[in-house]
Amino acid sequence: MHRFFAPPSQWAWGRVVLDEAEGRHAAEVLRLRVGDTASVFDGAGRVGELRFLGVGKRRVEGEIMQERLVPRPDFGLTLVQAVPKGKLFEWILEKATELGVTRIVPLLSDRTIVQLDGEEGERKREKWERVVVEACKQCGQNWLPRVEAPLTTAQFLQKEPPCRAFVGSLHPGAAPFGEALRGGLPGTVSFLVGPEGDFTPDEMERFCAWGAQPVDLGAIVLRVETAAMYALSVLSHMARSAAGA
Repeated sequence: MHRFFAPPSQWAWGRVVLDEAEGRHAAEVLRLRVGDTASVFDGAGRVGELRFLGVGKRRVEGEIMQERLVPRPDFGLTLVQAVPKGKLFEWILEKATELGVTRIVPLLSDRTIVQLDGEEGERKREKWERVVVEACKQCGQNWLPRVEAPLTTAQFLQKEPPCRAFVGSLHPGAAPFGEALRGGLPGTVSFLVGPEGDFTPDEMERFCAWGAQPVDLGAIVLRVETAAMYALSVLSHMARSAAGA
């Protein structure tokens, strides 16, 4: 069944109106017609079966035939990712969504090549949100991960309250990841991944002072996207195992 995203503001009185992008996809790409059905979700746990009442160029609307609520995930997993160049970050967003991440913080670290000002960063965030929406549509995720605006290391440390956090590190003294996880996980965990070349020693010192624990992901030096997927896979698996899923 085709699957569409409509935020809560587009649900009212048992009806859903798709936005321009979703509506165009339904009408012009999939060529759906009045009476056809599809699945729709609002990114906040609500899922419905939609029967189309009107499919036009300017407006696509349907009525909710069935509706259910999917509970919010018990485990909060935040990826703090130094933004790589090119489209690699979009790939990371997609795969992180599939692995159940609940929040993504794009980081402009000291060695990050990509630099974004406030206005450009907001445009990027909107684009990245769309990538996350498409990933949720594809993988069946019903809670939309929150994508933050890009932050420098200093901004992140100033705004982010301390929590249980790990930072992938190539620096001496980092604990093996498995050893660091022996104590189990709390309900919310953050994992920080640096740019190619790793975080600077000064950044690592500041992350540690903030409360993050440096961890070693193994003897092989991983690319940034591999490090992110490896860490998220391990953390997601641990959380599911603890929950008995």
